[in-house]
Amino acid sequence: MQYQTLAKRSVLRGVESGGATKAIGRYVTYCDEKGDRMTWLQPIDSVAVNGRHAVVIAPSLVSVEVFRVGNTYDVLITNHDIAQSSEGRRGRVESRVVFRGREGHLPLDLTGEDKQAAGQIVPEFFNKAGEPMEIPTEFMSVLKAAVRGANCLGCTHQHYLTAAKPKAAANGDAPLPDAQQEDRQVITV
Repeated sequence: MQYQTLAKRSVLRGVESGGATKAIGRYVTYCDEKGDRMTWLQPIDSVAVNGRHAVVIAPSLVSVEVFRVGNTYDVLITNHDIAQSSEGRRGRVESRVVFRGREGHLPLDLTGEDKQAAGQIVPEFFNKAGEPMEIPTEFMSVLKAAVRGANCLGCTHQHYLTAAKPKAAANGDAPLPDAQQEDRQVITV
């Protein structure tokens, strides 16, 4: 949680991060309460791989964490909100677990021969009694992206957070449509 002094409100700061080696992977990303993509505040470039990729700032968000050892997965989906305080004081974080899957299994090698399936499937989870656990459907897209991130060898990019859409130019002109872009001279090196 961070405090915005200009807006006099508390916000949440999340950092999309992670990646994988052949044997182990971890990925954390964020979405809104409906499972939709959020725009990042800024991307993060790093010297190392499997690190931090982008920062997101929002008054509420859902974190999706995937931890993988071989073909065994743990998943935690948590909704985070801020209970704003009165008089512009710091709020407090309220978190609620949406889904918790432990020791799920995905029999494919998403870092090797089955790589094309990464981002298309999720592990299967069972409760202690052996009954299938249902993953909330609104979070399937973000979970698929996080599973892909937990299998991305030497990861250096975002898997779910997205860049903001381009804004109009400072003088109020809208960006040129694609057809007009063709008229511009392109210089390649």
